Formats: sequence, C-alpha cells, structure tokens
Amino acid sequence: MQKISQLVFLLFSSFGFTQSLPLDFESVTTIYSFVDFDGGVASKIPNPQIAGINTSATVIQIVKGPGAIWAGSKIIIPSPVDFSTQRIFKVKVFSPVAGKRLLLKFEGVGPNFEKLSTPISTANVWEELTFDFTNEPVNNLNNQIVFMFDLGNQGDGGQNSTYLFDDVTQSQGTTPITIFPVLPIDFESTTVSYPFMNFAGGESSIVLNPHISGINTSNTVAKMIKNPGEVYGGSVIQMAGPIDFSSTTKIVKVKVWSPIAGKKLLLKFEGSPVDFDYGAFETDATVTNANVWEELIFDYNSPTLFPPVNSNDNKIVFFFDFGTQGDGTENSTYYFDDITFSNALSLPSFNSSEVKIYPNPISNPLTVESNMEIQKVTIYNLLGQEVINCYPSNNKVVIQTYAFQPGIYFVKSEMIDGSESILKFIKI
Repeated sequence: MQKISQLVFLLFSSFGFTQSLPLDFESVTTIYSFVDFDGGVASKIPNPQIAGINTSATVIQIVKGPGAIWAGSKIIIPSPVDFSTQRIFKVKVFSPVAGKRLLLKFEGVGPNFEKLSTPISTANVWEELTFDFTNEPVNNLNNQIVFMFDLGNQGDGGQNSTYLFDDVTQSQGTTPITIFPVLPIDFESTTVSYPFMNFAGGESSIVLNPHISGINTSNTVAKMIKNPGEVYGGSVIQMAGPIDFSSTTKIVKVKVWSPIAGKKLLLKFEGSPVDFDYGAFETDATVTNANVWEELIFDYNSPTLFPPVNSNDNKIVFFFDFGTQGDGTENSTYYFDDITFSNALSLPSFNSSEVKIYPNPISNPLTVESNMEIQKVTIYNLLGQEVINCYPSNNKVVIQTYAFQPGIYFVKSEMIDGSESILKFIKI
C-alpha cells in the first residue's frame, strides 16, 4: 500500500498535480486539477471580488449549468486527507444569492462522507463557512474533495448560478473526537463511542453487565428498554463506515439476555448511501431461554431474502419483540453484547485471555503476546484488507507500525494448537 501511494504521488507530481491542504489556489506552478460532473464547471480565475476577508489574487469559480441539479466539481490530491486529529474544515465562499449552501464531500477508496454548510448569510460578500466532522464517521482513505453549491436546485448557467470559493483549510477542534465502532462490537472500549439513536419508544444505553455468567463475563453490555405501549421501539447504532458482507458467510451472531423466552430480536442493516429504497435488509432470531445469556444466529445467506445483502449499509438496528407492546418494566428490558460476523476475518469468536496486544492505542511498535506459541500474525485495516503478516513461532512478537496510517486495525493471531484470536487496536 505504501509503494502504491508513493507511485500515485510521483505520477501526480510529474504532471504538476502537487496540491495539498491547505488550498489557496495561488501557485503559478501547481496545476489545480478539477473534475467536473453533472453540469458543474470549475476553473481558476483572477479574484473578481477582492474585498473583505479575501484579498488573494486567484480563486476557484464554479458555474452551475442550466437545469443542473446535482452539479459540482472535485479536486484530487496526491494522498488521502488525514482526519485523525484535524476535523474542522473552513472554506471562503462568495455567492450571488443569500441562503445558498455548500456541500463538502470526501470520496476515494474509502466510504464517502459529507457535510452540508449552514446557509450563506449575505450575498456578494466573501464569507467563511465551517464544516465540523468531529462527531462524524470519517476515515483516512479519501483523497478527493467535492464541492457542490445549492444541491438539489436547478442552476441557470448565469450570474445567479456562479459561485466562488477559496482558502480550503483543515484544523483541530476544541472538543473530543468521536471514534465510531466497527465489527466486532464488544462495548468494552474506553476510546470508541457507541452512539445509539433511539426511536419509537426504544431506549438503549451502555451499562455494567448485571448478569455476569455463562457465555458472557464481559464488564459492559448494551441495555434496551421497550417503553409502555410501544410496538416498534428500537435503537440504531452508527458504524465507522459501511459493513462489508462481501467476504463473509453472511452470518452474524449476537449475545442476548431476555427476561422471557420466545422473544425475538430483529437485526436490520441500513443507511446505504446508494439505495434508499432497497439498501436495508433484515432477519430475526428467537430467544429460547429466559434469564440466561444466549448467542443468537442471524443468517443472511437465504436466497429468498429481499432485498439481498449489500456492503453499503453503515447502521445496525435492534428491535426486541417487534410488533408487541412493551411495558417499560423488567419484562421489557433486554441486554445484548458481542456483535460479530460468524467468520469475522474467518473467526467466530476468540478468547482475549490467551492473547493480548499492547500498547493500545499505539504510535509505532505493537506487541502481540500469548500464553502459547503464535504461528502467524496478520493485521487488517478497517476495510478488511491485509496490511502485513508475519510468522513469529514464538509466544511474543513486536511489529513496527510506523508506516501505518492512523486509524482502526485488527490483529488476527493463529496459535500452534489451531485456535485463533481477533483483537482491535488504534494507530494514532
């Protein structure tokens, strides 16, 4: 991956495409390569409105063509934008009409993410817009910055559809950054956020495990209360990016604790940015025993499942006892934990007491240690791509990670006895 990035950078440099953040569009040697789409036309021009907060010599002009609704343009930079610590973006804009908005979007090899600005307050005046991604599910994989003015409304190709922008900057905010979860989810991390969004009378929260026993001795779990009279109450959790079903057996497991046997958990995946009508898919599983931890299996391999699974959805929805009224008491209080693919990186489960990794988060060396001989260690990135592997044939191995981009990674350890372990770490 590092060699590929270097090759891309050299290729861009050979053609003069060496622009990087911050972007002020003032260089006379750099080629600012914009890719127009859907009726948008971007060009670098002398600043026709030198005044106020922008006295620079050159700016970017975008004209939204007649009848164009989704028009825009994007600039491709040599390396991905790093969102690890700096998630505040600012753009100076000049609009002929007040109330218009700018959509700032990041695309590339990772999942897309975007932010819509507040309305431009004043016409024909330079104004600075702020885009705060502090609490958004971002990644460090995208190297394309997309600009779309007045999204969803037709342009006319004239002065009222001609916009200027300049000085695209990136900075660090003053509030803590939200790190969103990826599968598997065990609700144990002190650095990852678990942002539940409750709806229709469902109420979820992270709590200390009140039933440490059987197959679940973890410290923290998710608790859901279905309030009185609510039939469709549930909760949805936002993930760090789309969940990849392409390389799995499409089986998901969830540990649950129910006060009553026979209740069902409906597990739904939604949030697809490409298909709002048929992007979501779901199935359910039945609790067979009351007042014990039980692992439910959700099989998405069925050929009759409609719509079929995809790898675009980035939210998981939990419905307990769907279609039946809750009462808000202990009889409508459920617990769940350990959401995993049955073969998450080819592994259904693992015993964290046998393998440990440290430090976590890390800045460079990662130590993997076990109470038995480790045959192979493989590290995967957030997209499930193999980053590195080694064959220590020892109980302990130290791996250099200085070339890794900041983000979330998984360590798969294969033991001499055939057992395997999956653990997660954060590179800072």
